[in-house]
Amino acid sequence: MTAVYILISNGDDLFYEQLLVSLYSLRMHNPKLNVVVLVDEKTERTLHGKRSKVRELANEIKIVEVPEEYNSKERSRYIKTTFRNYLSGNLLFIDTDTVITDNLRDVENTNADMACVLDFHCLLSQREDKLHFGERMKRVFDIDVSEILHYFNSGVIFIRDTPAVYQFFEDWHNYWLFSAFQKNENYDQPAFLMADLKNAHFIKELGGEYNCQLLTSIEYLHTAKILHFFNINWPGKERFSPFFRNDLYEELKQTGEISENTHNLIINCKSAFYSPMLFADPRESEFTSTLVGTTLYLSFLRSGWLYKLVDSLFKFIKNVKHALKRIR
Repeated sequence: MTAVYILISNGDDLFYEQLLVSLYSLRMHNPKLNVVVLVDEKTERTLHGKRSKVRELANEIKIVEVPEEYNSKERSRYIKTTFRNYLSGNLLFIDTDTVITDNLRDVENTNADMACVLDFHCLLSQREDKLHFGERMKRVFDIDVSEILHYFNSGVIFIRDTPAVYQFFEDWHNYWLFSAFQKNENYDQPAFLMADLKNAHFIKELGGEYNCQLLTSIEYLHTAKILHFFNINWPGKERFSPFFRNDLYEELKQTGEISENTHNLIINCKSAFYSPMLFADPRESEFTSTLVGTTLYLSFLRSGWLYKLVDSLFKFIKNVKHALKRIR
């Protein structure tokens, strides 16, 4: 089996540094596993000096030809939706925003040509954003997903080398091309779902421990083999763990090496969380995912004028109510 990463980075971002952490952690537990990092030519030219450590940890840095006019995100998605074509044998794709915590060899015991973990570790009908997601699928692909149960996260993908898998990737890539360049929606997972539907629910469910998505559930934290720290705009996530903060990766950018402190964080990543850290119930999560909730919450975190205005308004109303009660 070959572990596969994709890196598109110009040096101004932190994607290389995230890859370095993930690859370093993978080598701790899987020293003999074959690892290939797929890059475009522009990225490969930057992998020197403080950005060369990845060459020591990976077995191969493989250049993939990508349309010259594509931007960085399009280049990344192009390679992700075609990576089956560049390598032979069983493959385990892993997103760069991950930390590996165990040996991964048992994933090959999966009885499927392709397997992934459910997105958010739940059925689509259980998600707080199911209506928003349904609207997106209707807008982009003109499909009703209200009866669909399984929506998979593409951050970790196990695939075998079979004709059916190649067909799936061809469909995935074509759906992504349509979504990105006809509908201006450059996301790979909705296209991933469309390919799954076209191929008669081809993707099978992989155990949650192979893609523990910490922002949405800690159900698999104690058994996790791969911790997935989302690279998404999630208000306040920096307060949860060092792996959600940029500080750790900025240090790597400056030194190019894994420090003793970072090494220890990686070893103890399952307990590398700040305290206190409180649970949020589904309704709280739903509120903060709305435009109003996100705006107010970000304003609160930044001590912004909008939060202060709303807070002052509610305090005024509360004082008025108390005054009226005393009068009565």
